[in-house]
Amino acid sequence: MEPFALAPAAERLQTVFRTRPWLLDTAVAVLVVVVGAISRPTLSFITWSQTVYTLIVVGCAAALVFRRLFPRPGLTVIAILLLGHLVAAIEPGLCVALICLIAAYTTQTQLTPPWRWVFLAAIYGGTVAAIMTSPIPAVDVRGRLIVTGVVLTLLTLAALTGVIRRQRRTRYTLAVERANMLEAQQDADRRLAAVEERTRIAREMHDILGHSLNAIAAQAEGVRYVLRSDADRADQALADIGWLSRRAVDDVRDLIDVLTTDAAQTSVLPTPSLGDMPELIASLRYTKAAIRLQFDGDVDAVPGHVGLAAYRIVQESLTNALKHADGVPITVRVTVQDRHVEVAVLNPRAPAVPLPGTAAGGRGIIGMRERARALGGAVEAGPDPATGGWRVRATLPRSRA
Repeated sequence: MEPFALAPAAERLQTVFRTRPWLLDTAVAVLVVVVGAISRPTLSFITWSQTVYTLIVVGCAAALVFRRLFPRPGLTVIAILLLGHLVAAIEPGLCVALICLIAAYTTQTQLTPPWRWVFLAAIYGGTVAAIMTSPIPAVDVRGRLIVTGVVLTLLTLAALTGVIRRQRRTRYTLAVERANMLEAQQDADRRLAAVEERTRIAREMHDILGHSLNAIAAQAEGVRYVLRSDADRADQALADIGWLSRRAVDDVRDLIDVLTTDAAQTSVLPTPSLGDMPELIASLRYTKAAIRLQFDGDVDAVPGHVGLAAYRIVQESLTNALKHADGVPITVRVTVQDRHVEVAVLNPRAPAVPLPGTAAGGRGIIGMRERARALGGAVEAGPDPATGGWRVRATLPRSRA
């Protein structure tokens, strides 16, 4: 049970040291002072050399506390103090060696080139000079060289440990940055998907309600003219109004069901296509406008998503024509080619007011262009140079290149 109990404690300790690095540096400084107190030479103020040594150890320990916050000034203070240790010809001990190891490690974790290598070279040079010139009794030149080699090896190991630590920290930082970038990208994708979904819902609601309500209004206007002269025709027009109203309610209910139902459980709702064009025209037969439909090509061979876009474009164009140029004849042409489907809605009279999606700022023509652009096609809406009327022309690819 002990490993399981120690693991959370070690993780908590790492978290504390990661958020408060000065605590670890303070602990390192205390360790240096303790080693200086129990090793040779000892810390005391009895003699001049011991006093100098004590001040050097305490000063280096204080500088180590700030080795992360101020690495260059801290290492500079340590270098000056160790230089004083060398000038004072004090016998090198375990505490000074420990300070040099920590300083070598710090050069690789806290400094950037060229200071990283300048301070490390200074540590190497000072170490060699201290060992070769310090008063070590009963140690000849050969022994000093062996000690120098061992100490330089330890310093190199400390520096390499710092390099590994720096690389791990860099990889961790890069991983965190990549994770943050990925999270931001996913958040942006979610926002974009939400915007696209709201746009799609708004377009569908506009197409369904806009056409149905305008058709009902046009049919109602037609009933006023035939109510007294042709009761049967008026009755049929009222029946069409009722049918359009029920269909609009059903379409809205279906759309709401799609929005409120889990996507995995949502059934695919039937969508209109080019084959439903005659029914669309028939629903407007009691308006003031005479609508003529022309097909050229096999409409059944058109993919469903292309047929839906063409149907909605014609539906919106008829709605605009009935609203802004009521009473004029309208021609709907659908041409199915090998690679494209062309849809044209023509009437001989230009609108008296700006159409939706132009200067008026509505959604009509904008929605048609968005549908065509989603398929890689285009919509042109404007005056017809041949007749002086109004023309809506859409070109929809049957398949993407």
